[in-house]
Amino acid sequence: MERISSKRYPKSEGVTMHRWVLLLLCFNNFQSFSQQLEAPEEEKSVDTIEVREYWRSNYYDSIPSATHLTDANKQTFEQLIAKYQEEDFVYSESVAQKMNFIDTILNRITKLLEDLFPKPNTTGINKTFFYILGAIGGIMFLFLIYKLIFNRNKLMTYLEDEDADEEKQVHFVEQNLMQVNVLDYIHEALKKENFPLAIRYQQLLTIQGLSRKGVVEWKHTKTNMELAEEIGNQELKRQFQECVAIFDYVWFGEFPIDKNEYNRYASVFQQFQRKWL
Repeated sequence: MERISSKRYPKSEGVTMHRWVLLLLCFNNFQSFSQQLEAPEEEKSVDTIEVREYWRSNYYDSIPSATHLTDANKQTFEQLIAKYQEEDFVYSESVAQKMNFIDTILNRITKLLEDLFPKPNTTGINKTFFYILGAIGGIMFLFLIYKLIFNRNKLMTYLEDEDADEEKQVHFVEQNLMQVNVLDYIHEALKKENFPLAIRYQQLLTIQGLSRKGVVEWKHTKTNMELAEEIGNQELKRQFQECVAIFDYVWFGEFPIDKNEYNRYASVFQQFQRKWL
């Protein structure tokens, strides 16, 4: 019994030892496999760029050099530049140079309207109200300009017609001075408060009286200076020249005179007429 026991225990210990060795080998292999999965082996990069010494002496001697430089085609270059000198390629021209007269007027009117009705910073109803107000103001402005031009044309036409009628009437009186009643024309001019015209008729009334007295010979083409030279009486001539001076000042000077000034000037003519006619 003792021999059997002694043989059995060593065999059991050997089996146990082999198991432990096998277990250690398996654990070691498992650990190595785990490391391979966690961190793969890095590939080593190899620098394939060849480093050359470009600054090395005589490095560029092997490069062929040109013997001469090719001349540029000057004609082609000039044609190319001339193409871009046309008006379509001129970008320095200002906008004002392209604006015609009408555009300039419209631009100034627009600027005036913007100054009168500045753009509001509001929105919504207030902004719409300002736009409506600006449109109404623009319409009123254009209407005033139209009325001004239209009325001015009518006024100028009326004045031209009136001047033409007045000149025709004076010409008729001068042509028929010996047959017309000049006092009627003086009264008509005073009713219209046309005092310069009344002074002109006062001068014609004076000449009419001198012609009827035989002092001068009337012709509608004669001037006042020519009539004065026909007067032999020096005192008469001097006073006649005073009347001529007043007539020239009022009529040819085109100075507006009122009723008081007319009465003062007319008294000189009336004194002359009472004295000499």
